[in-house]
Amino acid sequence: MIRVQVPPILRAVTGGERVLEAEGATVREVFENIALRYPALGLHLFDERSGIRRNIICIHRDLVIRADDMADRSVAQGEELILANAFAGG
Repeated sequence: MIRVQVPPILRAVTGGERVLEAEGATVREVFENIALRYPALGLHLFDERSGIRRNIICIHRDLVIRADDMADRSVAQGEELILANAFAGG
């Protein structure tokens, strides 16, 4: 299992759960697995073309992983992802 920490702003769509467990070999697969169980969370993670939304990032092994890199980013059993929103501004 992969553990995914959910930020406070998205816990309303996970029934208040702070940490979710999911299966998957890549970050994208983990997010797809979570979206099956929490469809409302899936709406925040994926756009209408099933792409990961550009404002979604995650932290994996102390590295920030952006939407474009999630399909290729491998994860292993027992690892943890921290789900977050990207911040923009100037």
